[in-house]
Amino acid sequence: MTQRKYAARSSWKRIVKRHYRERYLETTSFTGYVTRLDLIEVTHPLLVRYSEQEIQIVGDGYSWLQQFPAGQKHVVTTMFNAHGQVIQSYIDICLRNGRDTTGIFWDDLFLDLVLLPSGECLILDADELETARETGLVNQDQYAAAWMEVEMLQHQIRTKELLFQPLALARVHHDLLNEA
Repeated sequence: MTQRKYAARSSWKRIVKRHYRERYLETTSFTGYVTRLDLIEVTHPLLVRYSEQEIQIVGDGYSWLQQFPAGQKHVVTTMFNAHGQVIQSYIDICLRNGRDTTGIFWDDLFLDLVLLPSGECLILDADELETARETGLVNQDQYAAAWMEVEMLQHQIRTKELLFQPLALARVHHDLLNEA
C-alpha cells in the first residue's frame, strides 16, 4: 500500500507559524487543486544536497506551491525562497491525487524528480521504489507505472512540451494564492 501524504503538512513540527490556502482551478491550461503553504517561521532551515550542490528548501519566509493536476500521476511542489525566487520544483510520482475528508492528498509511489533552476533534472528515490516493490508496498504494475510517468515527464521537461503546464504556471499559481 502506498503512503498517503497531505498538502497542508499539518503534522510538520518544523513549522512554527504557517499560512495555508488552497483552490480548485479549471482553466484551459490547468485543471486541479493548487495549494500554497507559507512558512512564516520555522524552527530551523532544511537543506538538501544534490551531488556537489547544497540547497536550502525551508526557511523563514519560504513558500511551497503544490499543483495537483486532475487525473495525473504526479504532484508538483515548487519551492520559493523568502525573496520569491524559485529554488526547485519537486515532482512526486503518485498513484493518484485528489481530495478526501482530511484534505488534498497524493498516494506516493516513492519515485521523484527534481528540476533545478539551472535546468538540471534529477531522479530521486529509485532505491525507495525498488524496496517498496520488493516488500510488496507497491505491485509490479505500480512500479512500472511510476517509471513510465518519470520517462514521460522527463521527455516533456526536456522538449518543453506544452503538455506539462505546472512548471510554466508555477509563478502564476503562486501569485494567485497571494494573500489579499
